[in-house]
Amino acid sequence: MPALTFPYKRLGPHYAPVVPVALFGRSLSAQTEAYVDSGAFASIFRLGLLAALGLRKEDGRVETFTVGDGGRLKAYAFRLPVQIGPLRFVARATFSNELRIGFNLLGRQTIFDRFDEIAFNERARQVIFRFD
Repeated sequence: MPALTFPYKRLGPHYAPVVPVALFGRSLSAQTEAYVDSGAFASIFRLGLLAALGLRKEDGRVETFTVGDGGRLKAYAFRLPVQIGPLRFVARATFSNELRIGFNLLGRQTIFDRFDEIAFNERARQVIFRFD
């Protein structure tokens, strides 16, 4: 079974499963990084990426999420092409300026089901995406 393996990225004194992700708008694309979060339902990216993709938040569907501390987060949802490694597919991505962490989140919905397995190898500091 083929696999994509990404080394963890150093975030301050810790290492985390942060992977490169490409997002595609109608005619523009943007390269970014996202924390692979098996506890997150949705993928949430910084709102500023919409401009880089040539998209407007008004064109997205407004959604509200409950986050880990019980707070609420307003986001704009889109279906757009996403690329992880050489694999490109349409996924649901949301954008918000209310995410109070220092990175984008790659959540389960429409991302994790594209792969047979996503494994976190803490000892080797790697995240592995297995697919057919």
